[in-house]
Amino acid sequence: MKPIRSNELEFFKELVKDKFYDKEEAVRSEIHLEADKLAEKRKASFPKECGVDKSLNQLKKVNAEYLDFIRTKSVVEQRLRDKVNAVAEIVSSRLSRLSKTRNWSESFDNFNVKEDGVEYFTNKLDDMCFQEAEKHIKKGHKIYNSLKEKRDNCKVIIHTGSDINSTVKTLQKEMASADIRLAIPEQLLQIAVK
Repeated sequence: MKPIRSNELEFFKELVKDKFYDKEEAVRSEIHLEADKLAEKRKASFPKECGVDKSLNQLKKVNAEYLDFIRTKSVVEQRLRDKVNAVAEIVSSRLSRLSKTRNWSESFDNFNVKEDGVEYFTNKLDDMCFQEAEKHIKKGHKIYNSLKEKRDNCKVIIHTGSDINSTVKTLQKEMASADIRLAIPEQLLQIAVK
């Protein structure tokens, strides 16, 4: 029995890391495409799902009204600004609560009447819709969910202290179960051919 040498151990650790990185990138790309499709389907109904569709429509109207009259008397301008801010605060409060319960990475408290309009919220909602779609796709993606376990198994196999022959063969078998080919030149590793 020939023990695995430290340089072989480092080589296999890096090789496993690289192979799994390549596979994970392909899976992430697939998930991103599927999440993008799902988000695109849900985008129109997502504000309603979040309970802000009517408020967003109202915000759109009052913001348009505000922009139409911005050049009028300051009294009208201030009144309309207050209406927009009041509706935006309703949307912001609702979305901030949802952000906490749904673990969103976005904050909804930087609305600016003059600059943002309703796009401030709709753009952020589009991003959150995509994030939720991606999370949903990942949750049911068999390959994505099994890759971490298989990578951990490969790390354990490498660090068992077994001889090089059984380590490599077991490693090849485990990686093959993840549909990752581990090509090992047998002469270089001095693995006996059966």
